[in-house]
Amino acid sequence: MEMRPTSRRRDTLLTVTRLLSLLLVLPASAAAQSGVIAGSVTADQGVVRAFRVKARDTVHRISYTVYTVAGRYQIFNLPPSTYDVQVVEDGFEPLVQTTTVRAGNTATVDLALTSTGVVSVSGAAAGAAAGQENYGRRPRLNRAGARLVSFDELYPPHPAREIMLRSCFGCHGPAGFHNRGPMNAAGWQRAVHRMFDADGRVANMNAGVPQLTYDTVSREEETAIIQYLTENFGPQSEKRDLLLDPLVRDEPALSQAIYVQYELNRMDRPAVQGARTSGSIHSVFASLEHAGVIWVSGNGSNEIIRVDTNDLNFNTRTKEYWIDNADNINVTPHGILEFDGTVYWVELTGDHLGELDPDTGTITRYPFPTTGAGAHSAWADSRGQIWYTYFASAGRIGRFDTKTKEFTEWEPLDGWSGYGIVVDRQDRVWAVGLHTHATLMYNQETQEWKSYPMTNPARRPAIDANGKIWAAHYYGNTITMIDPVTDEVTSYELPLKDGNPYDIWPDNDNNLWIENGIYNSMVKFDQTTKEFTYFPFPELRAHTPKLDLDPAGVMWFTLRNSSGPGISSLRPRGNVPAGRSAAQ
Repeated sequence: MEMRPTSRRRDTLLTVTRLLSLLLVLPASAAAQSGVIAGSVTADQGVVRAFRVKARDTVHRISYTVYTVAGRYQIFNLPPSTYDVQVVEDGFEPLVQTTTVRAGNTATVDLALTSTGVVSVSGAAAGAAAGQENYGRRPRLNRAGARLVSFDELYPPHPAREIMLRSCFGCHGPAGFHNRGPMNAAGWQRAVHRMFDADGRVANMNAGVPQLTYDTVSREEETAIIQYLTENFGPQSEKRDLLLDPLVRDEPALSQAIYVQYELNRMDRPAVQGARTSGSIHSVFASLEHAGVIWVSGNGSNEIIRVDTNDLNFNTRTKEYWIDNADNINVTPHGILEFDGTVYWVELTGDHLGELDPDTGTITRYPFPTTGAGAHSAWADSRGQIWYTYFASAGRIGRFDTKTKEFTEWEPLDGWSGYGIVVDRQDRVWAVGLHTHATLMYNQETQEWKSYPMTNPARRPAIDANGKIWAAHYYGNTITMIDPVTDEVTSYELPLKDGNPYDIWPDNDNNLWIENGIYNSMVKFDQTTKEFTYFPFPELRAHTPKLDLDPAGVMWFTLRNSSGPGISSLRPRGNVPAGRSAAQ
């Protein structure tokens, strides 16, 4: 079996999708086995426009979130159970109503909201903080009450800012620095110099490779950055945040969308080196071997997790595989994939590539040739080779042969800090880096590297059905498309200013889906109309680091929000009555 998005992978997806699309339109008889929750949402202040309504199944511990249309909502195809129903919006008093759903019936739940009297104005810090928490860092400062200003007022033009735009904002995003302050000069010196320190352990990597080298940013430029941050975000600085555009929701476009979230039954995790691990989870991979199974990397819990989303039973749908290691550390499993029935992952802290046989539960770990660089992302080609990047400035891209168990590494660019990586139908490898304004391509047939320039560094690449390469820019508020046939590079700017696109992934209709944590949304880009549509997340102040699509066209991801369920999915046209398709 071939991994996405190679040609056989794409053909497999399309074939399975055609079959599953028939199954997703439930027969009329299924209506008798499920129920509906419906009702109205009113508010004593403001306009109810595409408000999120969440129904949490308290028995199966699955949540369903839809949007209101003209002040009303319906949630179809719910398993009979007891549900807690609430509106997920800022600025209103908490209101939860409990109802019982019976097979073939509709439960009516009307929700009358009372305003808290606090006008909610969007700032960027909360959304950016969710992204930074991806690697365990909590925001230092509550931005409540901050004066909201433009980017140029928050980060005044200056030669030091130009250095940061070139080499820093691609990783930290448009809100990554003011969110850390205020600090004095010594504090900023420690924070900035950590990036150049081989023992800085950014993202909890082992010592050995710094995040930045002085070939990328000179010592003089480092000093200038420290001075700039101290002047603008020092102890006496005014509390400020980045002013965002209002997000006006498109009710017709959101009317059939539904988020479905699955809580995970986690075991009591052993301590590692005396410290308790967390329940943090990171990347997901939708299995091609078993429909409905999602593999998850437990980056905070030293585990690989299997979730069978077909299993309604909360107690049995989650299975965890603890990663034993001689040092008894959290190896921080990160990028994850399944190839030919075997699960592979890379370790940010453990300096190994992991291999799990799901049938036996056997885990084998293979040491990387480069240590202390934080292996980050992984993807497979059609030849049974796993390609990976290093998070730190090791300058390398690597390959692991699943048959021979041998590694090969290349250094395409000195000091390169790799992030996302994918492989196309021709087995060409595409990768991006955190402070490199280009996408790199390696042609396995010619053994040549090629660079495609971009306006900003990117975090994640993806490949659509036509073989076009896409990348999301965490700073720059744009997505970029590369046509490998013509070498043309085209960028598209998101309509709401100062966004921070994190990941990008195509669906079965060749739309691009973009994570945009600052606006707390998943964003759909229609390649035909060139229009963007924002789908607010089912949690407040949420973030997902990685998207994946299953053969049925469902988008899967984790959400970084401590109050939210474990793994989440988005079905853009999934909230329709049983026996009726979205087009009817």
